[in-house]
Amino acid sequence: MTEVNNSLENQNLQSEEQEIDIMELVAKLWKKRKTVLIWCAVGAAIGLVAGFSIPKTYSASAVLAPETEESMGSGVSSIASMMGVNLDNSVDAINFQLFPDVVSSTPFIYGLFDLQVETADGELKTTLLDYMKEHQKTAWWSYVVSAPFKLLGWVKSWFEKEEETDPNAPLDMYNLPKKERGVVKYFAENIIIEMDKKTGKTTVSLEMQDPLVVTTVLNAVLEDLKDYTSAYRTSKARQDVENLSGICEQRKQEYYTAQQAYANYADANKNVILQSAQAERERLQQEMNLAFQVYSQVATQLEAARIKEQEAKPVFAIVQPPVVPLEKSAPSKVKYLVVFTFLAGCCAAAWILFGQEYWEKLKSGLK
Repeated sequence: MTEVNNSLENQNLQSEEQEIDIMELVAKLWKKRKTVLIWCAVGAAIGLVAGFSIPKTYSASAVLAPETEESMGSGVSSIASMMGVNLDNSVDAINFQLFPDVVSSTPFIYGLFDLQVETADGELKTTLLDYMKEHQKTAWWSYVVSAPFKLLGWVKSWFEKEEETDPNAPLDMYNLPKKERGVVKYFAENIIIEMDKKTGKTTVSLEMQDPLVVTTVLNAVLEDLKDYTSAYRTSKARQDVENLSGICEQRKQEYYTAQQAYANYADANKNVILQSAQAERERLQQEMNLAFQVYSQVATQLEAARIKEQEAKPVFAIVQPPVVPLEKSAPSKVKYLVVFTFLAGCCAAAWILFGQEYWEKLKSGLK
């Protein structure tokens, strides 16, 4: 019983000591409140400078409802979708779930380089690649940070000869220069695709520094995505159409040749009653009929392949098309102000409570 009482007394003493320590810390901070306020004011100023220095960006988005093919019953698929399970057993390798990988691929983004864009103020009309390489705004401190590296590169260029590249040379998609790779990386990271597996609804969004440019690029992304998926879905049917078109043209020429041979023989032997002439005439007529049957069958297959190609094309219902944004999406000056003020206050409190004392001990130890 005595041991239990002693343990309870020890716990009470520890809790009282913790309360006393907390009160001491609060009192210490209150005593140095002016210092904390000064740090917070400095943090607020830094936050405002950062908020006004970072270039404005605008965000555009679109909502799609892509068509999906399901081999299972509609009732079972609907129940599975409600449970968050996808029962799409389509044999297609490219479906809406792979849209993020398709859009972030180098060939897809490379296809956007020559897109013509225009800024909202109408002062600049150029290609997307040139806009991204030469007309992007950056914060002032990026120039300060990159200045030593540029100086180092300038000095290095005096001792090393760099191979001159032809600016008019065509780009190699599989061996892009550094700046072009940076453009590919930017779009791969900033074209965001979010999908709802239950409904299949897909949201595509993009953020850039000009409202008209971001809308133009997002529209191009949607069109290229449709063309890309359509080209894949219809590749087999399109190949069948091409093959059957060649065969159909060949069979048509064979039929025309047989028809002309029969007509010429019939005209030349119009009044001939010899049995051999009639036999030859029947033979040519049978060859003409056979050629027509083959041509008719191939033509029917060609029309069926064309219908199949049309049916294989995917359908994208654009629920919400991209529109030109009126308000910037970033940076939020209020957010920067609050975050930097809070961080400055935390740093001031940490310095007053722990850092200053540790610094004094360190200085005394060095002495």
